[in-house]
Amino acid sequence: MESDSFFDARTCYEDGFKHCPGDETGGALKSVLLERIDAANCKLAELNLQEAEFAHSRGDTVKAIDHLELVKTLTSNLVLRKKAEELILRFTPQDDGHDEPANTTHSSCGSCSSSSSGCSSDSTPSDDSLPLLEYYELLIHQLPADQYQRYTKLGETFASAYVAASQDKHLEALSGFEDCADTLPEDIFLYEKGKVLHRLGKDREAEQCLRKAVQLNGANSLAWLNLALVLRESYRFEDALTTIETMIAEQIMPEEAQLLRASIFEATGNHESAVNQYVELLQTPWARPAAEKLYGLLMEVGRKDDAAAIFKKYLKSCH
Repeated sequence: MESDSFFDARTCYEDGFKHCPGDETGGALKSVLLERIDAANCKLAELNLQEAEFAHSRGDTVKAIDHLELVKTLTSNLVLRKKAEELILRFTPQDDGHDEPANTTHSSCGSCSSSSSGCSSDSTPSDDSLPLLEYYELLIHQLPADQYQRYTKLGETFASAYVAASQDKHLEALSGFEDCADTLPEDIFLYEKGKVLHRLGKDREAEQCLRKAVQLNGANSLAWLNLALVLRESYRFEDALTTIETMIAEQIMPEEAQLLRASIFEATGNHESAVNQYVELLQTPWARPAAEKLYGLLMEVGRKDDAAAIFKKYLKSCH
């Protein structure tokens, strides 16, 4: 950290987190390491903001926006994310079209906040200055630890398809996954295929792939979470809640599942249950994303004093 090698520092903190003992001492150390990971991510986000402004000054708008999108995947810090959003609006050409329909929700926990504990940053645009496998490594470092280990062994063809998916090149990604399907664990193939189908708006096909993935491997946390997301975004709230309750009972990404459950309560007008769920999450490593959601909900229902207290305690600084 002191030498500004923030990515390497984050990797070391993550390795330390994975090796923490399960007792009270380990719990305390995990909290410290999570704070350090967040700090490293904030520093990486700040560097990408600087790179974005430098790229824009050289006339390279595409690369500038790439860096700004990466900022949003690196940190949940409200100040940094707001600055990135403002710069994206300023830098984006007015007549910017898209050839393919894309779901803007961050699959792999897109309704949650980007976090080291977590989720794949599939909306991260490519940094052309990095070789393919190095960029792939950067992407998969944001997966849950158990899935990260599996993804390190899947080969260059899969890595190329995975990077294509991260750039919203949906058809190219699907073709790439099909090309290496015979060499992949079937649950990973089905999960990645389902994720891309969802982005293409083919939610029924996506659901079938994701359900089969969790049947084949009940420990595939990403498949479970994305199944819940697809159901939630299709407004099938009861089905989504059934999936979420299974995740919580089986301890499969339980905090992420609870955050998604709270969002469903909020979407269906059950504000009291949503508030209670967000408050419960304030005692976990997901305190910041829960606080962001809780703050917005409290403001919406007119509890401005409570919202101010949440902002002051959880959202005022980047740690």
